[in-house]
Amino acid sequence: MIRCVFALSLGVLAASILGDALTGDPLYGTLLVVAIVVASIALPLTIMGSVMGGMGLADPKKVAAAKAAGRTALARVTGIKATGSSINDQPVCEIELLVVPRQGRGPYRTTVRQLVNLARLPSVQPGAVVVVTQLDPERPEVVLDDAPDLDWARRAETDRQVRELRDAEVWALPHRGRSAGGIRHIPFVVFPVLAVLGFAAALYPAWDEAGRLLETRSIDAVRAEHDAAAAAETSMFTPGNLEPAIDAVLALSGGEVTQVYVYDQSVRVTAPTSPGATTTDEWEFRDGEAVHTGASLIQPEPEDVPREVFDATAIDWAALPALYDETQRLTGIDDTDSPSFYVERLVITGEKPTAPLVRTYVDDDYHDGSVDYSTDGEVVSTRGGAPGSETAAAEQDDA
Repeated sequence: MIRCVFALSLGVLAASILGDALTGDPLYGTLLVVAIVVASIALPLTIMGSVMGGMGLADPKKVAAAKAAGRTALARVTGIKATGSSINDQPVCEIELLVVPRQGRGPYRTTVRQLVNLARLPSVQPGAVVVVTQLDPERPEVVLDDAPDLDWARRAETDRQVRELRDAEVWALPHRGRSAGGIRHIPFVVFPVLAVLGFAAALYPAWDEAGRLLETRSIDAVRAEHDAAAAAETSMFTPGNLEPAIDAVLALSGGEVTQVYVYDQSVRVTAPTSPGATTTDEWEFRDGEAVHTGASLIQPEPEDVPREVFDATAIDWAALPALYDETQRLTGIDDTDSPSFYVERLVITGEKPTAPLVRTYVDDDYHDGSVDYSTDGEVVSTRGGAPGSETAAAEQDDA
């Protein structure tokens, strides 16, 4: 079972690394940590299980039953070698035995993996005769008896027949689903299958990105596409996203505001600290949440606040993002990296404040331009633009 867990954790670990590279989803960071922890625990347990596998550890009840059935026998040690593994400083050895059963088939050779107490190590050297128990008369595995009764201990010390027996055929271990100790052996093919299942299950949230990766695209290209799609999904310029964001902020700030900035991934509102106040605070909507961020860094002149205030609830916010696209068309400037616009009243000393304006600005490496609109989408004023654009032509006509 531990090997199954280890195989699954390796699949999840690989999927987490790939999924994080393809999407950057925090889910994969969490899965990566979990997979590393599970794998780091399962690996030593798996190694220990491999070391202990085939060591002759058996159910004491089955050993007692085998002894009662007369399957205690003598065996001669024909070879011993260390496996390089140890448990509690006791070496795990592979011991080659020539077993002489008292019933059933004749003598045979087999090998057992045994944890050998250091104090007993001299007694299991080649040529020594030991007492063993054959758990299954149809299988070659035996268990070394560390504490045989006095009669069998005396037989092992005085026996000549087993010591002088020349050789016997190897009894090959037949393949079955269980070991002699009753532990079920899982076919090796199961482990890569489990690793693949763990990989597929963990990668499922990024299945589309993984599919695009198979289209011979690079990880960087797939990640860029994913990030662009994720940004578009939450962009204030994507239809249906701006109005809920505005509503969430206005629920905190109130509808009477002095300025609203709309960015690609956020909205910022400036409004009087409280109704009728001449100081202003700011509120922001970002990552699906509206919060009060505190006092405005630049405070207006107290007498200007009443002139700057407008009712944000009276504006059709859903129609405004399209004005940014219109600005790009009018100015001939393609500026899609950081779209934004803001709404405010233009307040000039000695003049009557304007109605709220939708103010847009675009630029590229060579030119810039701006267009102001009424909240109904009518062009109020323009400036700049690329040569040959409508706004550049209008500016030349005015000159």
